[in-house]
Amino acid sequence: MTSLLFDANALIYWACPSSPHHNDTCRLLRAAVGTRCSIYALSSSLNEVYYVLHRHYLDERDARQSIQDMAETFDLIDLTDYLVLTSIRSNEPDYEDGLIRAAAEDLQVDAIITYDNAAFKNSFIPKLTAAEAFAELFSDQTVPIKTK
Repeated sequence: MTSLLFDANALIYWACPSSPHHNDTCRLLRAAVGTRCSIYALSSSLNEVYYVLHRHYLDERDARQSIQDMAETFDLIDLTDYLVLTSIRSNEPDYEDGLIRAAAEDLQVDAIITYDNAAFKNSFIPKLTAAEAFAELFSDQTVPIKTK
């Protein structure tokens, strides 16, 4: 079974219809859910997503609803001592990237879904954009691009 871990930036693109990668992220998620793919997000990423959504795009109620949608859609990974310490010791450009990488490698997911060009270069887990992941993993499926 395919498994994917979504970085915070991909979650933000999913939540914001005006974002440049919204349609690609929706299409990937529809394909993943339709094939019962395991889709993960760090519970700590929801903090970052909420902050960005509420500060730049949505009012309080809608930002909370987006976070609820994520919590109901993704299998949330809680932080553990192992993930925190692995992130601190990693060579990722920032702490959050280290957490994502540590979780991805621990779960041995098939890909990290991200738009961060600087992150995950040394991970044995490939990083893909939503469009790349769809093309690589679900190209045989007919899935509408836009979901909303």
